[in-house]
Amino acid sequence: MFHLLIQRGRIALLVLAIVLASFAAARPAPAAAFSSYIYGTVTDAVTHAPLSNVCVVIGPALIRCITNTDIFGSYRIDFPPDDLIQSEQELHFLNRTAGYNDFNSVHFVVQGATRQDAAMVKPVVQPCATPGTPTKTLYLPNITRYLGGRDGWYTPFIVQNTGSAPTTLNVSFYKFSDGSLVVCRIISNLMPGTSFADVPTNDLDLPFDAQFSVVVQSFGSTVVAVVNEHIGSGAKAEAMSYVGASTGSTSVFLPNITRRFFGFVTPFIMQNLGVSQTTATARFVSFDGTAPAISVLRTIDPGCSQFIDPNSEPGLVDGHQYAVTVTAAQPISVVVNTQDDQFGVASPKAYSTNGLVTGGPTLYGAYAAKNAGGIGRTSPIVVQNMGVTSAAPTITFTPLGGGTVSTFNLGTILPGTSRVFDPRYANGDTTQPFCSGPLTGCLADGEFSFTTTAAGASLAAVVNVISPATAMGYTATPTTSTRTYLPNVTRTLGGSAGWSTPIIIQSAGATAVTMSWYRFSDGALVTSQTIPVTPGSAFRVDPRDVSALSDDTQYSVVADGVGGPIDGIVIELATGGDNAMIYEGFTSP
Repeated sequence: MFHLLIQRGRIALLVLAIVLASFAAARPAPAAAFSSYIYGTVTDAVTHAPLSNVCVVIGPALIRCITNTDIFGSYRIDFPPDDLIQSEQELHFLNRTAGYNDFNSVHFVVQGATRQDAAMVKPVVQPCATPGTPTKTLYLPNITRYLGGRDGWYTPFIVQNTGSAPTTLNVSFYKFSDGSLVVCRIISNLMPGTSFADVPTNDLDLPFDAQFSVVVQSFGSTVVAVVNEHIGSGAKAEAMSYVGASTGSTSVFLPNITRRFFGFVTPFIMQNLGVSQTTATARFVSFDGTAPAISVLRTIDPGCSQFIDPNSEPGLVDGHQYAVTVTAAQPISVVVNTQDDQFGVASPKAYSTNGLVTGGPTLYGAYAAKNAGGIGRTSPIVVQNMGVTSAAPTITFTPLGGGTVSTFNLGTILPGTSRVFDPRYANGDTTQPFCSGPLTGCLADGEFSFTTTAAGASLAAVVNVISPATAMGYTATPTTSTRTYLPNVTRTLGGSAGWSTPIIIQSAGATAVTMSWYRFSDGALVTSQTIPVTPGSAFRVDPRDVSALSDDTQYSVVADGVGGPIDGIVIELATGGDNAMIYEGFTSP
């Protein structure tokens, strides 16, 4: 009986197992998880080479990069597991910095692993086709559009017609990264004395976050150009200014190059103005002779630019100032950016100066200062000997508007080296004590013009106009003229806190100066004024004090010396941070 019960139990369990198995077989098995993703390769449409760092955006709005291609041109966009994508998708591929047209995919539906390749086209940019030989060619080594991102450097530039006839401009932008021509613009019928302005931030045909060298060709008249460099806003604003070069030299002199010197560093940009590739050699010689002299080389294509950052060059020593001579087989032009704006600096500041290609026995400086402007504005002056024999210059200061002159000896400067005159120190010598007041060998507080002289010498000088929160700079001139062109002069441009640009004119023999003001918007001559001046002195004209001028307006100015030559600079000022810069006027061509 017991065995019979066991046998019946086994039969029952077997039947139950069969029933359960049948039930399980009747239920569908759980589906395996699925994944959806888009992948592909991005290449050059002509060379078929893979393109790296291409921004891939899921459209239609170009809001942000979902991913970027790798060094093989590949990308992949993954969707969440088991996410059923039913709507149509479209991709946009952006490589504007490298000069490619945007590539937009067809609309498609993602089904598992979905491939979308892109063959991107880099258009061949045609040069401007203005017939004839240029009357004048200008070179601008450093032009940027949002360099460093949305809050990065941008560089509006202004070109003035300095001739007596209308002219046509060809403006060509060459990319730093590969020297390719990005765009060429034609500006027609620029009238004598008037100016044209280009604002790269508004140029949608230029790539974002990019750096260019620019060549301006003028057909019909001579021209000059000034470049204003900006970054930041409010207390963090910085501004620099330099002028375009019309001719280069196989030797360019940079009197004051620094490496982490009281926070300042001076990267400089070299542009090849020749017709073939060249190698530029920059030789660094320290002011005090305690740091080793070194040479740095860069290869530069025609019309293009390369830079040297002293902070990154092995062999240069922190805390030193250097005189630099740049040589090349082709003519070159150089712009120096002096910056104290490293991360964490409370009051970032910067200024630009042009490298010097010609010197002279006498240099003219329209502006110098000691504890001026109510902000302690002071101007150390760095003089470089461009000659092959030693020179012993003197420097003479004349108060703005005239007054008692003060003369100092700079001491002996060896060939290729520099010496600084710092007015905060006795006799301008930084090894002597600070000085103030009416003491022998002490320059009084105030604002001045100056001359530097050494008979038979070839001198160059840069003027560093600094305060605790601002920095400006310009180069002294070895040549003067009876006419000076000032391409960009403004009166409260942008509003009451906007840019106003006092002009300082220095007489090198003139007894009066006639100033003609042309409005940017229509080229009209708005007003002329004649101002008397004592030969050898200088005076300031602030556009805000000229009643015939209008607020929030931009002008070009022509200054004519009466009875002798003149020299001039423009000081550009706006409210906030380091919104301060200077550019040199242009002598008559």
